[in-house]
Amino acid sequence: MSINYNLYICNGKMEVISGDECFTKLDNEGYILYYFTASWCGPCQRIWEEFQKMPGKYENILFFKIDISDEENTEICEKCNVDSVPSFLLFKDRNYIERITGANLQSVEDMLNKY
Repeated sequence: MSINYNLYICNGKMEVISGDECFTKLDNEGYILYYFTASWCGPCQRIWEEFQKMPGKYENILFFKIDISDEENTEICEKCNVDSVPSFLLFKDRNYIERITGANLQSVEDMLNKY
């Protein structure tokens, strides 16, 4: 069984975005989690199956997946200082709140549980 790492929408709550969309999605109200990943990233692939369940657990947070390999995402990666993946960045009302870097989903859940 192969896993589709290019999933467009998961549980109606996680959407793959790129380019200017990465900036416009920050206009949404409430909490937003950006998941920075890459198709060549082994740790990203290992956590993907479990991570895609998270949007169902956190109804108050919008989840977006951003592939750093996509040239259209260079600007958002630079603005967010993403230099390793996986990286999880939490925003609210266009303001950066917190970051988790690495494939530790418990740390991501601990961060999200605070909000």
